[in-house]
Amino acid sequence: MVETRTSGRPRARRDFGEPPSGGPPHQLLAWRKRALEQQLPSAGFPAGAGAPSLVYLWAMTLVAIVTVAGFAFHDKIDVPQAVQESQLDLTTKMSRSLNGSTGRAVEDLDRTVAGLRAKPPADAQLLAAVVGDRTIWSGAALITTADRKQIAATGVALPFELLRNGVPLGGTTAVTTGDGPALIHHTRLDDKRSVLAMQPLLLRNQRLNPAAKAGVFMITPGGTTSLVQGVSAVDRSQLRLVFGDTTAATRPTVRSVAVKGWTDQRLVLSVAPVGDTGVRVASLLIAPVVPGPSVGVGLLLGGSLLAIAALCVWLMGVSLVQPLRIALHQAKRDACGMPSQARRPVHVAEPYRVASALAVVSGSELPRRRFLPSVLQGLGLAAAFGLLWPMAAVGFVMSTPLPPVPAQLGIDEESRAENATAALGNAVENGLRTVLSVPVGDPAADADAAEAALKQGLEQEHRLRNLYIVDGAGRTVRAAGREPLRAQAPVPARNGVDLDPGLRRLPLLYAHRALDKGYAVVGEFDVDNLLAIVRTVDGRARVVDRDSRVILDSEGFRAYQRLEGDLAREVATAVRPGGTLGRTRTGAGEPALIAASKVQDPPSAAALDWVVVVERDVAVLHLPEVLVRRWTLLVGGAAAGVVLLTFAWQFLIFVRPLKQLAAVADQISAGSLDAPVPPQRHDDIGALAMCLEICRQVRHTGTARFGGAVRLRGSEHNYTTVLSLDLVQRKDDEVRV
Repeated sequence: MVETRTSGRPRARRDFGEPPSGGPPHQLLAWRKRALEQQLPSAGFPAGAGAPSLVYLWAMTLVAIVTVAGFAFHDKIDVPQAVQESQLDLTTKMSRSLNGSTGRAVEDLDRTVAGLRAKPPADAQLLAAVVGDRTIWSGAALITTADRKQIAATGVALPFELLRNGVPLGGTTAVTTGDGPALIHHTRLDDKRSVLAMQPLLLRNQRLNPAAKAGVFMITPGGTTSLVQGVSAVDRSQLRLVFGDTTAATRPTVRSVAVKGWTDQRLVLSVAPVGDTGVRVASLLIAPVVPGPSVGVGLLLGGSLLAIAALCVWLMGVSLVQPLRIALHQAKRDACGMPSQARRPVHVAEPYRVASALAVVSGSELPRRRFLPSVLQGLGLAAAFGLLWPMAAVGFVMSTPLPPVPAQLGIDEESRAENATAALGNAVENGLRTVLSVPVGDPAADADAAEAALKQGLEQEHRLRNLYIVDGAGRTVRAAGREPLRAQAPVPARNGVDLDPGLRRLPLLYAHRALDKGYAVVGEFDVDNLLAIVRTVDGRARVVDRDSRVILDSEGFRAYQRLEGDLAREVATAVRPGGTLGRTRTGAGEPALIAASKVQDPPSAAALDWVVVVERDVAVLHLPEVLVRRWTLLVGGAAAGVVLLTFAWQFLIFVRPLKQLAAVADQISAGSLDAPVPPQRHDDIGALAMCLEICRQVRHTGTARFGGAVRLRGSEHNYTTVLSLDLVQRKDDEVRV
C-alpha cells in the first residue's frame, strides 16, 4: 500500500501490487512510472509554474477591457462633466443655505409666538412682534383656527386665494405670489386663534455668467417656476418642457438638455430640493459642448498593453515554465530508469544545473555551456518590459499640457469665494449678536446671575466655545463653557470682533461687549466651527488677514503662516480694496482655477479685513483631456501593480526554491551522493526534487529505488478499528492504574 499526495493533500491509498519480475522490461517501466506519478505532487492551479504567467495574462486582459470600456463610456459630445458638477454643487449649496435660513426663521417665529401665549397683547401689537422689522416675515395675519377667517393683519397681504387646501397646523406651505415664491407658516396662538406669517424666499445675489444667459429659478409645489435671478436661456413657454420631471426631484440632480438646431451648445439644468418645504432651486444656462475621450485612444492603450503582456508571458515561458517542464520530464524518465537516447537541451542556468545532476546520477553527461541566463534574469527582463508600458504611458500623459479651463468654471469659482465670505461673515455676526444679547446685568452686584446668563447664552450659540466676563485688567470673573484661551489683557472699550495677538499657536477670534465699570463680556469662537464653514467649499479655501497670513485653511495649516503661491498672493492683494476676482491662468499662461473675495459684510466681519481665497487643482477637474490623463494613470498604475505582484510571486515561490535545488544539484554533479535532496515545495519544483532524490538513491543504493521508495506492505491479518473517545479514555485510565 502506498500513500500518495497531491499538492500537499494525501490521496486515496492504492495497491500497485508487486513489481513484475521476469516479464518484459516495458511492464516494469510502466509499473515504476505509475508508482512515481502517484507519489509526486500534482502541480495543479495555482501551484504550477505556469500559474503566475496565466494570472498575469488574465489580469492584463481585464485591465485592457476596462480601459476600452472606460473610454467608450466617455466617448460622447456633451457639456464637460466639470461644468455640470460645478453647477450642481452651486445649486445644492443655494438650496441648503435657503433651507437653513428659512428653518431658523420658522424656529424664531414659533419661539416668539410661544412667548406671547401666556399674556397675549392686542392684535396689532402681537402681529408687530411677529413680523418685527419685516426683513424676514413680510406679512402676518391672525385667524380663527376653526374656519380660517382673518381677524387682523399687518404688512403684505397673505394670498389666501392660493391656500386652497389650507396650511397644516404647525406646518409650512410654499406658494408663488405676484412678487415671487414665498413660504407661509402656521403656528397656534391659543385654542381659538392662530398666526399665519409669510416669508419671501430670497437668495443671496449670485455671480452669474451673462454670456451663458444664466438664470436661477425657484419651483414651488405644482410645478410653478419663477425666475429669481439672471435671465432665462429659453422662452418662458418652453420652461416646462426643459424642466420636465425635475420639478419633482427629491435629490440634487443635473443634466444637459439638447435643443433642436443647436449643434455646438446645450442647456445645463441643475435642480436641488430645499429641505422638506416642497420648493426646488434650479439653475439654467447655456454651455458649449466638447468631444469626450475617444474610444480610439482606449483601443490603442488596451491593444498596446495586451501586446506587451503577450511578450512578457513569452519571456516568462522561456525563462521558467518551459525549462522547468523539460527538466521535470527528463527527471521522471530518469527516476523510472527509462533509457534516454538524447536529452533535450535546457537554456536556463538553474534547470540546466539540475538536468546536469540528473545526467550524472543516470550515467549520462550534458555538454558544458559557458554562459546561460538565470531564471531571475529572464523574469527580470519580463518585468522590465512589463513596466516599460506604464512608464511610457505615464510619461506621455504627464508631458501633455493641461487643458484650458472653461470660462464658466472661473465664474463659478468666484461664486464659491463670495458664498464662503458670506457664510463666514454671518457666523461672525451671529456670534457677536449672542455676546451683545447676553443679559449679564451688573457682574459686580450679582455674579451668580451673570454666570447663569452666560450659560443660557452659550446654549443658544454653537459657534462659541465659551462665554465669560472679564474686569478692567482682563482677568476672568465668571465663565461658562471651556477654559478661556485669550491672553490676560484689557478688552477694547467697544463692541466688536478681534483676533487675539497674544496667542500665536492658534488664531483665536473673539467677540466682545463693553460693560460699565470696565467689565466686558467675551465670547471665543470655536476654530473647528469656522474651519467647518470653509471646508464646505469644493476645493481648497484659505482665509488670510491684511498681512497675507493664513488664519484658516481647509486643508490644514500652521497659524499665521505666509500665504503660499504667487497666484494666490496676487489675487488676494488685488481684492484687498474690495470685490471679487478670479483667474483661470497663471502669469506664465498655465491653466489655473482660483478666486478671491473680500469679507465686506456685515460690518463686524468687514472690520477684520479678511480675504477668502478659493482654489481648485485643474488636474482633478472632469475635463475630457484630464479624464484621458486620469484613466491612463489609473491603467498604468494597475498594470505596474500586476507586473510587480507577478514578479514577486515568481521570485518567492519558484526562483528561490529553484536556486536552492540547483545548489544541491551542483553537489551531486560534483560527486557528493550522501546528502539527501530536500523537497522544496509541493509543486513542479518539489516533483523535480523528488525525482532527483530517487536518482540519487538509485545511484547510492541500487535499482530497487526506481519509481519511488520501498515501503513496508501490510497483510490480510492487519485491520483497522475506529474506537470511540470514551473507550480510549477508559483504556488510558486502566493503563495508569
